[in-house]
Amino acid sequence: MQVILLEKNEKLGNLGDVANVKSGYARNYLIPQGKAKPANKANLAAFETIRAELEAKEAAALSDAQTKESAMTDIVC
Repeated sequence: MQVILLEKNEKLGNLGDVANVKSGYARNYLIPQGKAKPANKANLAAFETIRAELEAKEAAALSDAQTKESAMTDIVC
């Protein structure tokens, strides 16, 4: 079964990649957890419209983590 990844996954790929996974893994874990959507024409088209939003969300989370890291290094050292 092909799925579109909605977040980075070490074993499967990055945000927006189309990955081949076993049907049970997709139906029982990836799709219910919101980590992927089935790769069909409608979902591929819809994903392209929200891709920028998801990338911005991940960039904001990374920026926040880096800010916290620098604040912690100032306290510890």
